[in-house]
Amino acid sequence: MIWYHTARSAHYHSTRMTAMADEAMDMDVENQYTDYNFTGNVINYNFQNTSNRRLYIPRRMYQPDPMIIGIYKFSFYCYPVILSVGSLGNILAYLVFTRTRLKKVSSIQYLAAMTVTDTGFLWTFFLTPLYGYYRVPIIVQDGLCQFMTFLNYVFTFLSIWYLAAMVVEKFIGVYWPLKKSSMCTPFRAKLVMFFMSVIAVACYSYVVYFFGPDKFQNVLRCMPWKELRFHFHNLSKIDTFVVAILPYSVIILLTILIAIRGCEYYRISASVELWTGSHGSRVPSSQSSVRVTNILFPVIILTVLGNFPVMILRTAMTLNGVRNPTLAKWNHLFYVFYILNFGIKCFVYLVFSGSFRRRTRELLRSGFNKMKDACNRKHSVNEADPQRIYLDSMSRGAIMRSRLMQSDI
Repeated sequence: MIWYHTARSAHYHSTRMTAMADEAMDMDVENQYTDYNFTGNVINYNFQNTSNRRLYIPRRMYQPDPMIIGIYKFSFYCYPVILSVGSLGNILAYLVFTRTRLKKVSSIQYLAAMTVTDTGFLWTFFLTPLYGYYRVPIIVQDGLCQFMTFLNYVFTFLSIWYLAAMVVEKFIGVYWPLKKSSMCTPFRAKLVMFFMSVIAVACYSYVVYFFGPDKFQNVLRCMPWKELRFHFHNLSKIDTFVVAILPYSVIILLTILIAIRGCEYYRISASVELWTGSHGSRVPSSQSSVRVTNILFPVIILTVLGNFPVMILRTAMTLNGVRNPTLAKWNHLFYVFYILNFGIKCFVYLVFSGSFRRRTRELLRSGFNKMKDACNRKHSVNEADPQRIYLDSMSRGAIMRSRLMQSDI
């Protein structure tokens, strides 16, 4: 069940194989779908140590693949940890980005938005393994299936395109530094994010009509309706280009250009420092406005390494369909790193950004001081003299009675 709701690549290759099974109405085709999709049957033997279910091996899979078993065991125990740690880390990063001085930087607006989309993706993603692994049928409820799938598509789109927008902004600042102050502002960043959100909601509204709880091989799943699977597969090809090809091409190309300009800047700076050191005077560099933040490249590298293999396999599966079980097996492996990417960005910020570490310490220190002051005030009230409190209440009561008597007179 893991790959029906959240893994985009599995949406497409499983939909394709499901359509083939419906058209052929043939048991061999259904076995092929089961072998390539690894959805329901693998979960059964994944649970053999935690339930009384009998180990099920598909007819074409005489020996369960140890790699697949290891992946599903890892997913069973580590997905809740990734969800919990990733959500807490993203919340902390959001508070640092929005409650400290970092909020005045336009690029930080995109990072703050990415913490929201990453957290939303983790929660909408976890509903599927919550049903497949732990038998909590939230995702297969009518209404929740459509809405959560829709949110997962939106969060996936926004997460990668917010990063692409941040790279575009940094590209403008590096190549046109004089226009940075007018074009790269927090207000413009919020405006760009708002329009991206509107586009995502409008473009993925079709998911609400295409998905629903349906049975396949006597298992209730959140999947495209049988009558719409062919159209959904065609729309999936467009979505693959929009989410898996175009943004990564933009990010990689602009990052290379930023790195080239950064190397030129540091080379010029080194030569200027050498010249000023020999002549005893300083010459201001015209490249002083060129800045590449320490946080941009680690986030890009993490995203590309974590997401790019899944996107390559997704493109192959969408365009050609899944014909090789080895391809689906590697897709499962790479998808673990894909999910992990949404939960560890806060640690990347802490490791590579000294400013983020300082602001995090300030935020935690201020929060601790507020809690300490609140506890001290509560403690001081509890330890107040009871007799004094009684006398104060008596005096207030006497004053109120005197005022009432004067009003009656």
